[in-house]
Amino acid sequence: MRSHFLKGLVVSLAAVCAPVIADQIEYSVYYFGDNANNTVATSAFSLAKTLWQRTMVLLDVELDQTTVPPLDGVTGASRPPRNSKSPFRKNRGQIIGGVEQGLGDNTRLVGSYYFSQEVDYQSQAFIGGISQDLAQKNFTISLLGQYTVDSVGEILTDGSILNRYKETHQASLSVSQLLSPTSVLRMGADAMRIHGFQSDPYRKVVIPTSTPLVMDTITERHPSMRYRQAAWGEISKYVADIDGAFIVNYRYYWDDWGLKSHTATFTFNKYITKDWILSPNYRYYDQVGAEYSDYAHGGTEVYDASDYKLKTFGSNGAGVGLTCFLRTFGRNHPDWDFLTNSSVSVLYNRYFNDLAGSAFSANLLETRIRFSF
Repeated sequence: MRSHFLKGLVVSLAAVCAPVIADQIEYSVYYFGDNANNTVATSAFSLAKTLWQRTMVLLDVELDQTTVPPLDGVTGASRPPRNSKSPFRKNRGQIIGGVEQGLGDNTRLVGSYYFSQEVDYQSQAFIGGISQDLAQKNFTISLLGQYTVDSVGEILTDGSILNRYKETHQASLSVSQLLSPTSVLRMGADAMRIHGFQSDPYRKVVIPTSTPLVMDTITERHPSMRYRQAAWGEISKYVADIDGAFIVNYRYYWDDWGLKSHTATFTFNKYITKDWILSPNYRYYDQVGAEYSDYAHGGTEVYDASDYKLKTFGSNGAGVGLTCFLRTFGRNHPDWDFLTNSSVSVLYNRYFNDLAGSAFSANLLETRIRFSF
């Protein structure tokens, strides 16, 4: 699995560019490992700082290392065939810089630039958005646009790199409505157009040739155009009697490759004490795979669905988080007043799917410290 794809799972780029309420500094560490011995270790630093009045700068820096095990026959691992008997390790760096500008009390503009680099992949994106508060700040509408250019590289057997082009246009619309002092409704829609190389240059597939009993191994190929859409809704409700909050989220996705999916996520944030929050969560995912599984070997278009992410399957994810507000340690220590708006969080998630013949499971561990000021 490519590390840039993992990042998409862990934290949305749009979240970095969303309106920020307060100045804050955050440091996070992630560790990902799956049942095929692929691992990713990540550290990230982010800053949101008000320079003057309604102008805020945003900065996010991330470094990670991906390790892919040795190759064994035909595999879908995202690694080159060179030194196939040894683990393949590569480092990746990412930086996001942006500015948020308030226009009056109810309007915010945001613009950001994203860049990431690894030995065989480079990506950059330009992001812009606007957020508007209405009805005495009880209703908020936000619009975000993003243009991304990727250079998808393949390390060849002689050590040289073959690069392929991909570009993405994306737009997101979201609304937030305060239903009561203790409940919030959020809804949104996303649309994406992807053009260019969308396969994994290292994934090999076995297909029948013109002679049914003879098999051939070829490099994976996907269509060069893809339109993706999604609609989602989320409701958050705080219940005073149990001193906890429920968050329920549903997302429906479909694209022109025939893939459709449903995602339901449930989170419960429970105050154990006024300074400790326990957060169990559960995620259910169900997908109908892409429909272009017919092969035309030897023709100009050879499409396949060997990537498990394009097949029909269901998956489950469950985890638990624990957050500590550091003010609990500063109450009796006036010199520790800087901890008043700080917190430390630890989150563990377990993922597994039911794909016959190639079931996939993974663990994700995240730790985060946040200072708000």
